[in-house]
Amino acid sequence: MTRPRVLHVLEAIETGCARHLADLVTHATGVEHHLAIPRERVGGHTDHAAIAACVAAGAEVHHVEMRRSPVSPRNAAAVLRVRRLVRRLGIDVVHGHSSMGGVVARLAAAGTPARRVYTPNGIASGRVPTAVERSLGRGTDRFVAVSTSEAEAATTLGFVAADRLVVIPNGIDPTPPPPRALRPLVGVPAGVPLVGSMGRLVPQKAPEILLDAWARVAETDPDVRFVLIGDGSPEAGATVDAALARPPLAGRAHRLPFLADAAAHLGDLDLFVLTSRFEGGPYSPLEAMRAGVAVVLTDVVGNRDAVEDGRSGRLVPPDDPAAVAAAILDLLGDEPRRSDLASGGAGQVGRFDVARMGSAYDALYAELGALRRRAPRPRSQP
Repeated sequence: MTRPRVLHVLEAIETGCARHLADLVTHATGVEHHLAIPRERVGGHTDHAAIAACVAAGAEVHHVEMRRSPVSPRNAAAVLRVRRLVRRLGIDVVHGHSSMGGVVARLAAAGTPARRVYTPNGIASGRVPTAVERSLGRGTDRFVAVSTSEAEAATTLGFVAADRLVVIPNGIDPTPPPPRALRPLVGVPAGVPLVGSMGRLVPQKAPEILLDAWARVAETDPDVRFVLIGDGSPEAGATVDAALARPPLAGRAHRLPFLADAAAHLGDLDLFVLTSRFEGGPYSPLEAMRAGVAVVLTDVVGNRDAVEDGRSGRLVPPDDPAAVAAAILDLLGDEPRRSDLASGGAGQVGRFDVARMGSAYDALYAELGALRRRAPRPRSQP
């Protein structure tokens, strides 16, 4: 059987998007993978390790310069470059990842026989983005949501017809990595409560809400310590570090901009917290749950798929630092309850198996590849 040729288009080669692509390429083994990516993510942190993992899995890299700004002339040139790749390589499926990759991929594949797939990895609101997604959605063969709540949001916003919507949850390896010590890195001895979070310092992750909640906890319980693993722009990093240096967090909270094998360190936490305003299918809560740590998440798209409130974690309203703080204090003060949630969370991780994710993409690409070969798409615009 001929393996489908898939061209992945991604501008945001960092954090969860890069990890998702690396996992997909590694575990969807029935596919000939090609990547259309920039050499560096301008204005962000380029995940060279994820790209190397794709290459190690057999993917061929084609450098196409793109920018996160929708008005950059680089993106118009990228559409033409990707279109030439589609035709030269005989691509069966063009798969756009994240917003700009999704735009470039679907415009480039218009008028070619290749089938068009889009995975947003997080749906942001806004009048212009919504209008663009609705327009491009009419020419999208499959919209892949990485969580059920993301699929519901896409349907509600009218991004794609229900018969072209597929849910393939993000996955992790259900077997935890060998544990590594986190407490010595931040000077917190065993027995001292340690609350942590992990994520980019961007508005989506609401770091200001997290720090506000931590400050409320610190004012109530002087024994608790905090650690944030994550980085962002220099301005965002400076703002967060300044907040951590002020009372009541001064001397009690630490930020690690980067931590190799971060997931292996999460077992040293007593509680994991994520204050996102929206997600696609977040990885860090799953990794904390796998490590046997109870989680407190905001009740938003993506997060609410990871846990069942009160059974495998706690869900709290977004943009509500008082609610986040109350949940932290409640669980830190109730060790049996915290242990029950940790056990429930660990039991949920098997639902998010990265091998199952790869198999689902294999099936999707095989289906679309067969359609492309049986009935080439007529030349049309989305």
